[in-house]
Amino acid sequence: MSDYIKERRRRGRTLLIVEGNHERNKLFALIFRCFPEINIDMEDVWIYGTNIYTLYGDIVKEYDSGWTEDDVDLPYVISKKQTAHAVCRKEDFVNIILVFDYERHDPNFSDQKIKEMQEYFVDAADTGQLYINYPMIESYQHLCALPDEDYAERKIPVSLQPGNRYKQLVRNETGIAHLVEFPHKVRELLNEHFGITDERVCRNCYEDILNISDNKCVKDRVQEILQNAITGKTLQTATCQFSALIAKLGYAHYGDTYWEYMREVFKQIILHNICKANKIQKGQYQVENGNYKECFGNLDMSDILEVQNLSSHNVQTGFIWVLNTSVFFVAEYNFSLIG
Repeated sequence: MSDYIKERRRRGRTLLIVEGNHERNKLFALIFRCFPEINIDMEDVWIYGTNIYTLYGDIVKEYDSGWTEDDVDLPYVISKKQTAHAVCRKEDFVNIILVFDYERHDPNFSDQKIKEMQEYFVDAADTGQLYINYPMIESYQHLCALPDEDYAERKIPVSLQPGNRYKQLVRNETGIAHLVEFPHKVRELLNEHFGITDERVCRNCYEDILNISDNKCVKDRVQEILQNAITGKTLQTATCQFSALIAKLGYAHYGDTYWEYMREVFKQIILHNICKANKIQKGQYQVENGNYKECFGNLDMSDILEVQNLSSHNVQTGFIWVLNTSVFFVAEYNFSLIG
């Protein structure tokens, strides 16, 4: 029996095609944990490994220059390139989502190419739905407060290159990056710094620490969690370090576990970006009557891209509106999750 036939038996799947590790292992892994209602297997989040312009080239290679008039099978294009022995087809999935960065600074950037991609990939249930992040994936962290009234006008100069300069800017201006990285920090400290090498023990400590929600007894609870895995002075050191990290992030102060707190953070991130997309498209940030669902339904990703292309056309004086559309995936999946 071929691998392809075995793959075909797994139906009812949503495929997420993402650009890199951050999207898969930080953003969407966290979203799936915070919104358990989203029934997607992490195995169905594929890392493409390079940017949207390379993907454009792969599509042209398979379908020629007139590809926009064809019925593009994106899972086939990507799986054929990455694992020729286990090729998938778009009929293996009920929905296909693509998440890529704008990449204005890329030498292969093309207004026309990215426009073709955005205008073609507009149907998750057919060819796929493309979400472009401006200027890149880290834009979902670019809120300096919650709520952040200044987000309406937040933009970056096109001259801010390369991408790691924007990443550093976001880390310096906001605290969301540290919130996102906290689970990875916990795992790293438990395993590498405090030497808990037993995977089951490490996982249990990790889960218990992230589920602490009572701010009044954080230190006692951390010590209780760790005492059977760490001993002596190391236990005292670990207890103090984890307690300090939890206190710094502040989620237990509200009586929330880390996951509960981040669910609310993501709701605010999504709503901020709906407002921002509305401003870019229609010139108005505030959503009339608070009807975010209707506003979201009226967003046009191609119109937004056109505005971004125009505003960023001049490399020296142009700018890019900060906007993350990948988080719209949650609203598209089930708007009641954020309502």
